[in-house]
This record gives sequence, structure tokens and C-alpha cells, in this order.
Amino acid sequence: MIIGAGVVGLAVGRCFSEAGLSVLIVEKEGRSGESTSSRNSGVIHAGMYYPDNTLKARLCVEGNALLYEYASKKRIDHKRIGKYIVACSKSDFEKLDSIYDQGIKNGVEILKVTKEEIESSESDLSVFAGLFSPNTGIIDVPELLTALEGDIQHNSGMISFSTKCEKVERKNDAFIIHCSSNESFTVKSKFLINCSGLDSENISKKMSFLDKRHVHKINLAKGHYFKYSGKNPFKKLIYPIHNESSLGIHVGFDLSGQLRFGPDLSWVSEVDYSFDETLKSKFVKEIQSYWKNLDPNKLHPDYTGIRPKVQRKGEKMKDFIISDCNDHGIKGLINLQGIESPGVTSSLAIAEYVKQLTLN
Repeated sequence: MIIGAGVVGLAVGRCFSEAGLSVLIVEKEGRSGESTSSRNSGVIHAGMYYPDNTLKARLCVEGNALLYEYASKKRIDHKRIGKYIVACSKSDFEKLDSIYDQGIKNGVEILKVTKEEIESSESDLSVFAGLFSPNTGIIDVPELLTALEGDIQHNSGMISFSTKCEKVERKNDAFIIHCSSNESFTVKSKFLINCSGLDSENISKKMSFLDKRHVHKINLAKGHYFKYSGKNPFKKLIYPIHNESSLGIHVGFDLSGQLRFGPDLSWVSEVDYSFDETLKSKFVKEIQSYWKNLDPNKLHPDYTGIRPKVQRKGEKMKDFIISDCNDHGIKGLINLQGIESPGVTSSLAIAEYVKQLTLN
């Protein structure tokens, strides 16, 4: 049984159902991907930011290749569009070198580019230097979710929407999962995979047999996105040098070319998707550091998203947590926590990794 029908839960469900296992996914929302999966940038990341020997580095690089292959096979709308990582000041040069070195260590194709090379391609940019990632892209996430659902159903798997996990017990090497929907029911399963994203801490606490040392605090990081009503002058995604907690307010767009900026980063105590329009001045200032021609009057609120981070405010990025029997001592339980960016990119690779941990 899998708890959570975001992109990672669906990818795991697809992987297990293709291996011939009976699959049931329970999802508290009325449809898949209603939380983190549908409220992000829709970017296929290449994997140059993450420290070597981390799950984020490994699974992002592997997932990048798997996702392009899957999207092509399933005819999911996507585009390998490329990305510039840009230095907006001379003080950013050292960080550029650090990202480049990390990308090479991670096996990512990444190129150093000059100010002139960037501005010949993106004439509206005003930067000092940068890097180019040819394997960064964009994907239609709702189409991805639909394709994964279809694969699960084709393999006789089931997804129960509007269904909450109330309690989990452990009896005779099996998990007894108590669920509620229109009515209460229980499920007995040999395996239990917690892919509940923002709820992963709460679900972990419902497992009385799980030592508290293995229940990680989930910190909620909210990001805002503004859309732009003017013409999109950019051909590539544009990412300014980031800080240690996020990838910063970047230039993104969907497959129709709709230009958007975001996300920012603010730490919140509860899941709340309301939009703080007073942030516009902050966005304008940051965007104008690399795009002087921005017309602030054409910048409008779009949407917000919340990421389940295991690091706290002020801490550096932390790795995905995917714990198995070797970590917590409970056979058949795989507990995923802190699965945030690059979760969409990594989803198919995460699924393969979870299958290996479970079945080997």
C-alpha cells in the first residue's frame, strides 16, 4: 500500500504494479497531485546543485534521463529547453565556479558561458557571466500525473481518492492500515510506502511502532509565483545565483510560453495557499537585477506552492530522506520525507530506488 498520490506516490505505484504486485494508493485529496506536485515550476532539472553522494544528486540525474524517455514514450508535452544560471554581480563569480564544479562531479552536462554569449542569445538580459545547462527542460505535470495513473490502472492497481489514513498498526509482519472515506475500512499489506509529502510527518506519527528518532520534522516553505502579461522575450529558463535554501526567483514559463517568475521563499506554520500581493515590490527588485526592461505593471499574482523541507530556516539544503529496514528496523516500510525539489524530476528514479529497497 502507498500513502499519497502525488507524482512520487504515483511513480512508485506504477513501478510496483509493473513488477506484478497488487497496488493500492490512498490519497486524502479528491484527485492526484493536488499539493506539492501541481504547485511548482514544472521544470525538469539537470542536477548540478546537489552535493555529490546525496540522493538528490543521484536521483535527479537518473530521473532526468528517465523522465525525458517516459515523456517521449507517453507523448507527454515537454521540451528540453535549456537553462542559463547567471551571475548578476561580480561577487557571484565564485558561486558560479562552485556550481560548475558540482555539476561536473554529478555527471551533468554544463557549460561555462560569457556575458557576450548569454546576451547574444538573450538580448534582454543584463548579467556578468553564467553557465548553460542544455538538459534542463519543462514538462506538463498534469499530463505526467494522468499518464502515471493510467499505467497503474492498466496494471490493475487502484487509487482511492478522498481517503485518509487514520492509524497504522503492525501485526505478524504485516501492516494494518485504518482508513476513512465515505466509510471506514482497513487494509492489510506486506509493504507500506509513505509518499504523503506535506503530510509525511503526520503519517509517520500514526505508526506507533516507528521510533520517534525516525519521524522527521517537516518544515513548510511557501513560494509565490507572479505571471507576466507582456511579451515573453526569453528563449531559455533563467536562474540567478541562488542562496543556500532555495533556487531563487527565476524566469520560467509553461509550454504555451506564459512567462512567470518565482518562487520566493517564506517559512510558514501551516498549509495556506493564499497570495501575499505585497511581495510584488520584492519580486520587481530581484527581477530587475537581471532584466532591466521589466514592466512592473504587467506583473500579476499567479499561484503559490508549499514544499516539505527537512531543513529549518537558515540551514543549508538537506537531502531526501528515504528510510528502510536498515534505518528503522521495520521490514516492508519505506518512509519518504523531505521529498521536495527536484521531486518531479527525480520521481521515476525514486520509484526504482524504492522498489530496490523493498524487493531486494
